[in-house]
Amino acid sequence: MNKPLLAIGISLALSVPVATQAGPKEDFQEVYSKAQSTHQDAGNFQWTITSDRLKAAKSAADSGDHEKAMAMADEALKLAEESVAQRKKQQQAWRQVVIGN
Repeated sequence: MNKPLLAIGISLALSVPVATQAGPKEDFQEVYSKAQSTHQDAGNFQWTITSDRLKAAKSAADSGDHEKAMAMADEALKLAEESVAQRKKQQQAWRQVVIGN
């Protein structure tokens, strides 16, 4: 087998995982944007504490503390998901009260 070709192939294979790994800033941006969109999806059932966590996450990211920002964004995402679950539950409860069954 051609040694230079083998060396190039190995180099490319080893560089792919490194290229696909995101840094802390990119990870934060992904979680933060998901938390924001989930929070918006809650509609009238948005929790104020979620907004506070999103603001704190943005502030921590702006100051360069991506570890804290990521933790706050994760918490905001969980809170937003719970508020969406509450919205869905209330929609079902309303139907049962109004329609019966």
